[in-house]
Amino acid sequence: MINKNVFNKTKVSLIKINVAVVVSFFIIFSIFIYSYFKGLTYNSVDRNLNDELENITVQLTSSAIFSPIVLKDPSNMVYIYEGDRVKYYTRNGYFEDMLPKFRENKKNSFFTYTENGYTFRELSLEIGKYKIQIIRNIDAQINSFKQLIYVFVIGIIIAIIITYFIALYLTKKALIPIETAWNNQAKFVQDASHELRTPISIVSSKLESMLRSPNSTISDEVELIADAMKETRRIKKMINDLLCLTKEDSITTLNKEEVNIEQLINEISNDYLDIAEVQNKKFNINLNAENKIIITDKNKLRQLILIFIDNAFKYTNKNDIICINLTEEGRDIIISIEDSGIGIKDDEISNIFDRFFRSENVRSKDIDGSGIGLSIAKMLSTSLDIDISVKSKLNEFTKFNLIIHNK
Repeated sequence: MINKNVFNKTKVSLIKINVAVVVSFFIIFSIFIYSYFKGLTYNSVDRNLNDELENITVQLTSSAIFSPIVLKDPSNMVYIYEGDRVKYYTRNGYFEDMLPKFRENKKNSFFTYTENGYTFRELSLEIGKYKIQIIRNIDAQINSFKQLIYVFVIGIIIAIIITYFIALYLTKKALIPIETAWNNQAKFVQDASHELRTPISIVSSKLESMLRSPNSTISDEVELIADAMKETRRIKKMINDLLCLTKEDSITTLNKEEVNIEQLINEISNDYLDIAEVQNKKFNINLNAENKIIITDKNKLRQLILIFIDNAFKYTNKNDIICINLTEEGRDIIISIEDSGIGIKDDEISNIFDRFFRSENVRSKDIDGSGIGLSIAKMLSTSLDIDISVKSKLNEFTKFNLIIHNK
């Protein structure tokens, strides 16, 4: 019914898009968190270095020349130069020459660098005759950054896996109604083609038969012409029904007005009185509703009732009875169309509103019809907010109740 490759490609594309969106979000989120955490960490280190600078500055300006420098944070390394002479330095094993290089181009700023496999954060500046370097080893912070990156990478991989399966499930579920609609459309086209093929073949055969007798007059071929015209009318009705089905917007658009339901049923029934007499069928109308006024779309309600009455006449035989009853149950108005015709099998009742469905009983009796009428009735009833119930027994009766909720 459908090219599976189309849906498989669509499914793969949707999964890729979903995964890409989620992964992109996680990457952006991870970059934001990493940058925020890194900035927060560096700001903390910089504040520490800055506090140490203030501590040293106070000691340089107020202490005696031989007083030792006392560090506020022993984790910091401080180097103080007075001209070319080292005034103070912190002993450590990080630097090869005991003293770090003084980077003139980085003066008066915070910066990060790596030396001998260690990572440092440094504040380097000149205050009067002194050059000061305040350095702090930040290997622990760098390791924290690396661990954070590792966590983000693992998190993104897990997110990709989880997103893939979620996207696979949601995509499959989302495509079910689309695939169903596609299959229904394909089936609709096939069924329509099948239903149209028979009357077209009949018309074609009748015309070919007349062509084989070029000397015949119209009176000689009147039976063939009548049959061809009958099939032409059948094709025309089927095409009109198909157009009605495809124009769902026109069915769902309502023009509501006050409608006298009793008067409407009488108008419809009058057209069938003569038909009932010609076909030798009993046609009874019983109108017992006190509340006759409803708010609905009159034309669509007329079309809905006509479909059921037309079917009642179509699927009944000579001397059968067709009844239209109008009753009330609370605020609901019920229109019943009942006939003593051929009936419907129990296992077929659930299918009668499907497009082109015709029961085996109907097909075997060669009764004209396309199987579209009740599909249109279902669409009309949904649009009009009318419930339909069905009761039937094979070869005994069929009863359709149209329940109008008169709000």
